[in-house]
Amino acid sequence: MLFFPKHLLHFAGLFLMLYTSVAFSQDKQQLVDREVKSLMKEGNIPGISLVMVNGGQPVVRSYGYADAEKKMPVTPNTLFQLGSCSKAFTALAIQQLIAAGKIHPDSLVTTYLPWCSSTYKNVPAAITIAQLLHHTSGIPWQTIADIPAGNADTMLEATVRKVAGVKLHHKPGTEYEYATINYDILALILQKVTGQLFETYVAEKLLAPLEMHSSSVGIPVDSNRMAAGYKVGFFRARACDAPVFRGNNAAGYVIADANDMAKWLLFQMGRRPNALYPLALQTQQRDETVALHGMAAYGMGWEVSFHGDGAIFHAGLNPNFSAYIVFRPQTNKGVVLLANSNSYLTGFIAERVMKILAAEKLEDKYKPTDRGDKSFSLIALLLALYILGNIVLLVLVIVRASQGKRKLTGPVLPKLWKFLQLLLLLVPFMLGIYLLPRAIAGFNWTSILVWMPESFAAMIVMVLIATGITCISYLAGLLLPEPDQLLRMLPRIVLVSMLSGIANMVVIILVTSALNVEDDISYLLFYYALTMAVYLAGRWFVQVRLVKLTRGMVYDLRIKLIEKIFATSYQFFERIERGRIYTALQDDVDVIGNATSMLIMLLTNAITAFGAFLYLAALSLPAAALTFSLIIIVAGIYYVVGKRTDIYYSRARDTVTVFMGHLNGLIDGFKELSMHNNKRLSFKRDITGTAAAYRDHIVIADTRFVNAFLIGESMLILLLGITAFGIPRMFPDVAGAVVTGFVIVLLYLIGPINGILSAAPGILQLRVAWKRVKQFMQDVPGEMDIYKQTLPVDPVVQSIRAAGVSFHYQQGEDGSFAVGPIDLEISSGEVVFIIGGNGSGKTTLSRLLTGLYKPHQGHILINGKKVDSSRLGEYFSTVFSPAHLFEKIYDTDLEHRAAEISDYLQLLNLYDKVSISNNQYSTIALSGGQRKRLALLQCYLEDHPVYLFDEWAADQDPSYREFFYLHLLPKMKDAGKIVIAITHDDQYFHVADKVYKMNQGKLETMETARQIYPDK
Repeated sequence: MLFFPKHLLHFAGLFLMLYTSVAFSQDKQQLVDREVKSLMKEGNIPGISLVMVNGGQPVVRSYGYADAEKKMPVTPNTLFQLGSCSKAFTALAIQQLIAAGKIHPDSLVTTYLPWCSSTYKNVPAAITIAQLLHHTSGIPWQTIADIPAGNADTMLEATVRKVAGVKLHHKPGTEYEYATINYDILALILQKVTGQLFETYVAEKLLAPLEMHSSSVGIPVDSNRMAAGYKVGFFRARACDAPVFRGNNAAGYVIADANDMAKWLLFQMGRRPNALYPLALQTQQRDETVALHGMAAYGMGWEVSFHGDGAIFHAGLNPNFSAYIVFRPQTNKGVVLLANSNSYLTGFIAERVMKILAAEKLEDKYKPTDRGDKSFSLIALLLALYILGNIVLLVLVIVRASQGKRKLTGPVLPKLWKFLQLLLLLVPFMLGIYLLPRAIAGFNWTSILVWMPESFAAMIVMVLIATGITCISYLAGLLLPEPDQLLRMLPRIVLVSMLSGIANMVVIILVTSALNVEDDISYLLFYYALTMAVYLAGRWFVQVRLVKLTRGMVYDLRIKLIEKIFATSYQFFERIERGRIYTALQDDVDVIGNATSMLIMLLTNAITAFGAFLYLAALSLPAAALTFSLIIIVAGIYYVVGKRTDIYYSRARDTVTVFMGHLNGLIDGFKELSMHNNKRLSFKRDITGTAAAYRDHIVIADTRFVNAFLIGESMLILLLGITAFGIPRMFPDVAGAVVTGFVIVLLYLIGPINGILSAAPGILQLRVAWKRVKQFMQDVPGEMDIYKQTLPVDPVVQSIRAAGVSFHYQQGEDGSFAVGPIDLEISSGEVVFIIGGNGSGKTTLSRLLTGLYKPHQGHILINGKKVDSSRLGEYFSTVFSPAHLFEKIYDTDLEHRAAEISDYLQLLNLYDKVSISNNQYSTIALSGGQRKRLALLQCYLEDHPVYLFDEWAADQDPSYREFFYLHLLPKMKDAGKIVIAITHDDQYFHVADKVYKMNQGKLETMETARQIYPDK
């Protein structure tokens, strides 16, 4: 009776334990599933087979696709390459031979392979079997790059012969250095000793006894069950058919499924009885002859952990597969993870699963790097943009050449020399590309393309294409130069800005990469120097070309405005405010010119910022999204401020126009202002008030942007604080190295971002200036073609006639005042005086006769032919009141006229005041009367058939006034000139042949002066 309850209680306890274990396993399994699915997505792994042992029987879990394109799911029967986890099989095979006495661990490699010698510091060095097993042979790990591709039976020996005579990194047996080819040498020795192919031996002596019937070496037992291999590239896994390296089968190409790997795991843990287990146990013993590497030591095909957990593990990585095995014999826990991608997270996932099985806290730890995929992808994308820009430039060259706007000009040899100089400058960069595999991993180009992400090959292709298309674009620009300065320089500046921005971004990547490099950084320094050279040379090119371009643009725009002014009539020109002309030609044009430089630098900063954000996103997408959001907020603040501030910049610009008008009044009216102090003070209040208004408007506008800038600056600093203090807590899976990289990039980004944001005021000012210049161009009619060939005028004018000429002022100018209709005819050799009071219309009549005003009705005839107003001035030499003198005499050939000029200077009593050399006056700083005499000299030199003088004698002393009327005018008459003089000197009316009086805009004929004064 007592026996039954006792066993019943025991059964109940077992049931309770089993129930608790199942429930606990389900919780763990759900956590494992979440972790694996999340991380395989992050690590770009299409499919995973997972084997877990947690004290009981193995549990196999399958995730994702064996073939993502065909949507074939992973199953426990899906076959995977084990990568370097294969070395444990080779080590076990060697232990068999050692146990059988066919190999001794201290035997030399040359005992079995006499030709497989090696040297250390140029001295022969002997390597033992044990040293190969423990990776202490001294063979460099980079020898993996020498493994040839191929599938012949001879490939194993061909592979080992690649290291015959190898120079060792260190003396055998003294240091640990992982070199996969160590195990290929062991496999060849196995073949020599057994007389069997390595693959056959492993299949018969290991896989068969272990009942791993789905496993094989090199070739899958069933190709239909083989998972498709993938390689990471451009942020995702991409199908990849890797080369066959049969010579490396012993080190990386055992193929198995999850079911067989469960058997292998239990066997290694001693949970699956087999005669081979004692040999396996020997392979798990650490090599005590060398120091630890990190917190691990190498056994034979296994790593032995010294973290206190007793873990034995090994990672496997092939070009398109990866694997990881870890087990803790003391606690009967183990994990095998097989993946059909060369992902950097395979081992990380396996270790996380082991922690879950062991109920350990999933502490954050550094995740392995992505082997540069994100950086390579980023550079490739930026280079693609640069290439696209060059293609656009080349298309533009072709189109412009087909239109005949770009032609082959000048000698070709100097241009080819310039092109050769470019090629010479490219030599160090081509060297940098050539050395890249060695710099990255000590590989050659064949091996680097096999092992590196797809994005690396794409980046190299993009670099070569970018280099080639740069050369083509440069040569096209040399041979087919663009005549338009803007079209010639701006595309180059933009492209070089892009290249400089890309180089700037690469500098950031190199700087952040250097933080994690502990070994030789000579190559890193070399590439740092190259990219710095590209960046600095690019910035120099952009800055210098911008100076030339902006100054050229300012010149071109200013000339365009001047041409527009010259192409308009005086009739319209005199209505334009002087202040508006000054502001348009000076301030607005300078703002536009300077803004061009600002926009290009804005582009460079934008490219740098864009690349930096992509790089930040590559480091951590959530943290980059947070960063980008804050930048968008800052940009939004600037946008709102800009919308509200635009009006103040516009008002400030209007105030500048008013201020310029005041300055003009100050210059022209200073003598009037100087006479009365109250008037001077009143004017000063106006001009200072205008200056104050400008100050107030611009201060408000700039202050608003200063406030916005400081808000943005504080948010950037806050962002740095969030990055340093917050990201590790908000995103605990982000590694410390990533946070460090984030901080460095953000510190670097502050400059470009501030450059972008601080450009906002300049952009607004550009917008205002451009609108004003555009409006000025629209308001100035420019109806004349100043470059149209000037037709010759009649050298002799027999008569000039005004037929029904009338002109009326527009409302708001001079009210409704009108001149005409006027009928007037003057013949050759006649002197005509026009008199009249102020405001009678004399000046208007003179402007109508000289073509400065276009009549609203009627027309002017020369020698009986109608002449357009725009051509009338060609017949006249004039001295208006007030008279204006240029320092240079234009459009008059003075060569060989020195004697004539001397006579005129004597005649006008200026011989001791002024001289003329190279069409230039020695001075025009003369009295009013002398300036008018100098203007008269110019009339003589121009020698047009019609002279018009407006109050010429008003500023002359009495004697010279008399000389003008009684001596100079009669001489002009005798020369056959038509002389029209506006005058008030009634005592000389008798000199005139006709005297007309303007009265309220009407022309009245008076009796001739000789009839009025017959005695004179």
